[in-house]
Amino acid sequence: MSYKIKLDKKQIGQRLYELIEKSEYTRENIAELLNLTSPRVIYDWTNGIKLPCLENLVSLAQLFNVHIEDILVI
Repeated sequence: MSYKIKLDKKQIGQRLYELIEKSEYTRENIAELLNLTSPRVIYDWTNGIKLPCLENLVSLAQLFNVHIEDILVI
């Protein structure tokens, strides 16, 4: 039995997009809260180009008051 999980960047990006749209935060606010140099990376996440690192994933889960699994759409 294999325990390797393939994460779908597009699905995760869509989920992050939905969470951001339902929240009171802008991508700029989130970039500032996560100490990112630019909100561009958040656009990369929501477009399924990149995935947030574990540290940012934990911060996003706390920010949106969800479990990490809710973002990863497992």
